[in-house]
Amino acid sequence: MEKRSSPKIYFAPLQESTDHIYRSAHARFFGGIDKYFAPYIVRQNEGIVKNSHLRDIKPENNHQNPVIPQILARNSGDIIFLAKLLQENGYDEINWNLGCPYPMVTNKGLGAGLLPYPEKIRSILEESLPNIQCKVSVKMRMGLESADEIFQVVDVLNAFPLSELILHPRIARQLYKGVPDEAIFTEVQKRAKHPLVYNGDIDTPETFNRLNELFNETGTWMIGRGILKNPFLPILIKTGSIPEKKEAAERMRNFHDEILLGHSKVLNGNSHLLMKMEKFWSFFCFAFPDPHKTFKRIKKAANITKYDLAVIENFHYLRDQIS
Repeated sequence: MEKRSSPKIYFAPLQESTDHIYRSAHARFFGGIDKYFAPYIVRQNEGIVKNSHLRDIKPENNHQNPVIPQILARNSGDIIFLAKLLQENGYDEINWNLGCPYPMVTNKGLGAGLLPYPEKIRSILEESLPNIQCKVSVKMRMGLESADEIFQVVDVLNAFPLSELILHPRIARQLYKGVPDEAIFTEVQKRAKHPLVYNGDIDTPETFNRLNELFNETGTWMIGRGILKNPFLPILIKTGSIPEKKEAAERMRNFHDEILLGHSKVLNGNSHLLMKMEKFWSFFCFAFPDPHKTFKRIKKAANITKYDLAVIENFHYLRDQIS
């Protein structure tokens, strides 16, 4: 039997979670990622890009990572503007977001809000691609309201020189509820003329192995929340093992401390820092023996001193469980 090559793993972009501080720390302490996708940047009505978005894609903040910046755009002008901005910052590939499911985005005709309009997608690509030099990939959902929307969209995308398609097989209205539609992914796999990447609910090596057998022509996988919950997951999938328990705990602590330090330098005030770290722990707690108690300690921390004590208690508890 022919030996299958090692899977490629992409880290999905999640707004407010996988910023350059998180990506750099993950690359340093865990690795196993072939491409980190940065959360989307968007052109504001005034024709500008937020400073926080610019900071996240600046080369000096991303030198450790193979990073693909993502853009959110609903017309060719915005795609051309953002592509040129990213090219000026040294990027040779961008990802167009046709998958964001949140109503505050889709109601503006952005993200998955474009999926019911395949001819509009065609027009945008016809007008924009000849005017940019970088590679373009697309990340998408099955549709906004109906899974059937994906088929017309794929037919349109097949006509353009895109680098790859990334499909999360849910409709936008599901958000993250229910389960991914594996039958739809199988059908898209048959129709798509570009390399197709699977994204959705890969949270354990067992889940990956099942999907890897089911979609045996897919060699590339995108994982988001599964890595936020278990930063070792990519290495675990690729090698079948992680460092011994005490070293693993030490890496987790160093990972946390680097993220805390990084955000303390860019956020204004401890209240913002605590909010950012609470968001981090809402995922990170799942890497601990008792996620509920672990996260509860963080949520109860009313100031930075109590937060530091909660972190110490969490890691003491972790060490006690593995010693």
